Amino acid sequence: MVGKDWIGDAHETFESLKVEHRNYRLTKRRLAASCRAMLRGELALLVGPPRAGKTRCIRDALCIPDENVPDQDSCMRAVIVEAGNEATSGEFSTKDFAMACLRAIHHPIYGIAADDDPWERRLNELLDRTPERRLWSAFSCALKLRKTEYLVFDEAHHVLYVRGGEAAAARVLDSWKCLCNSTGVKLVLTGSYSLLSLLALAPHLIGRQQPLEFARYRADSKSDVEAWEQLLRKFSEPLSFTEGESLSTWNKLLFQGSLGRVGGLSLWLRTALAKMDAEGIPHFSSNVLEATRLPAEQERAILNEILDGEWSLLRHDGSLPPQAATSTDRPSEAATSRRRRIPYQRNSKRNPVNGRA
Repeated sequence: MVGKDWIGDAHETFESLKVEHRNYRLTKRRLAASCRAMLRGELALLVGPPRAGKTRCIRDALCIPDENVPDQDSCMRAVIVEAGNEATSGEFSTKDFAMACLRAIHHPIYGIAADDDPWERRLNELLDRTPERRLWSAFSCALKLRKTEYLVFDEAHHVLYVRGGEAAAARVLDSWKCLCNSTGVKLVLTGSYSLLSLLALAPHLIGRQQPLEFARYRADSKSDVEAWEQLLRKFSEPLSFTEGESLSTWNKLLFQGSLGRVGGLSLWLRTALAKMDAEGIPHFSSNVLEATRLPAEQERAILNEILDGEWSLLRHDGSLPPQAATSTDRPSEAATSRRRRIPYQRNSKRNPVNGRA
């Protein structure tokens, strides 16, 4: 890329860049089809590794705009709410979540501040003194009046942080099931692989869903490797290299360091751009990429989470009777450790002074 301030231009490009790569297109089509096939009161589940693009995928699959507001008939076909753990000590609060739901659906009393209340002081005071059951009742009524078809709870695995542990989390899940039954909406949950174990706490929900995975790209699949190469060519367009080089030059390094995740790759490249901008480095190089790669311990932690999630999605192949398919079927820790060193794990390496952003 030619230009004096090419790094600034590259930052702007990455900020708006939306690459509809192969796994994204496939997951979006499968999710859209699953949602159409759902009956009201059932749910869809989308899980995958962090930084895979799950939130954007669900928005695009259900055609949810960034500014999701009621239409001219005061209807909202889809409502999306992030399940944040923003209560005391990082806990998940059901009342805080109810307030977030009311804001997302633009409730005229509990979700929108008056024009003369721009800092939402009076609105917050009203919400604080309103009983939680009244808030959920208002949200249930709003779902019907807005004629909502899809209710999306993003980052739903955060319910694991509710006070009371797994028993409380199971009650929250059951309350979501009751909400869907009473309003006739289709529930969509997205989040990390830990959602799978979370749903195991509520067997009634397991029977109402079929999980979908937004998978990473894998080194043991030829089609995945080819699709990854296409991604690197697209990401190379706004960047500057020495003659004859591109991101494809470091294909293996980028594949390993990002763990096959497109969002992880994007974040890595933007981190490298920041280092180059700060230090006046004119072109991409393997040294810049190595210096901005995640530390080995953090990379290993993400990989372990991904491998655990992928294992939990394995289907029963009929080789064992159902009653024999227990946790003892899981590979031994030693075997798992050997597997995790291939193909992504690397040995720890000391970086030179000032070599990491």
